Amino acid sequence: MKGLLLEAAEAVQHAVEAMTGNPAEVLGRGADGGPSARIDRVAEEAVLRVLDYEEASLNVLSEEAGFINRGGQATLVLDPIDGTHNALRGVPAYSVSLAIGHERLSDVQEALVRDLVSGATYYAAKGGGALLNGSSIHVHPYDPADVLFSVYLGTNAAPDASRIAARARRVRALGAASLDLCLVARGAADLYYMHSALVETKLRAVDIAGGTLIVREAGGLVLDLDGRDLDLPLTPTARTDLVAVGDRRAWEAIR
Repeated sequence: MKGLLLEAAEAVQHAVEAMTGNPAEVLGRGADGGPSARIDRVAEEAVLRVLDYEEASLNVLSEEAGFINRGGQATLVLDPIDGTHNALRGVPAYSVSLAIGHERLSDVQEALVRDLVSGATYYAAKGGGALLNGSSIHVHPYDPADVLFSVYLGTNAAPDASRIAARARRVRALGAASLDLCLVARGAADLYYMHSALVETKLRAVDIAGGTLIVREAGGLVLDLDGRDLDLPLTPTARTDLVAVGDRRAWEAIR
């Protein structure tokens, strides 16, 4: 399926670059009731066209369309534009996230995240390791003297987010969960922490299905906030907080 995932990512890249009209124009509501911007719809439609052209036997779980039963034995979990607000504000951090699984996050078999600004392509197959532009990537060993965290902050962040951020020497936040997870996978960040005070702004399966497998295949951990391996159903309504670490010592440092 790697070739299909790459083809879908390329289709999104080209569709977004060639898009006309106002990318922020709201064209309706997504599966979770949130507004669907033109850029999201254009990206999603590009992937669906690839699936139709290739006659791919895959169902689809997408941020915009929700679950589409295409008679497949597996499901493509799709966030056509992860980091929509970044894209609309001109912040150069947004991606397309694709993963192939069945019923739960834990059974995702393949994943691809394409940074739509830089073109960096992250890929993982279960049991096969993780790649960035075709080269192997690995998480970073924890070094207390040089700690870099990515932490979700702002008005919707839970109060403990500030405490977590204060444990790091440096803090970054891309605002696109798939890319924040990939920072951990490639060893650029030691930890990614997401704890929202509001249910409606917690992460969805479409946000994290790709990045979670990539982190795990790079040697890292993706946990719930109690420190257990994160799992959730691949459904439109499932939401979660998480902490991703390259080294378990990073998790122990914030407890």
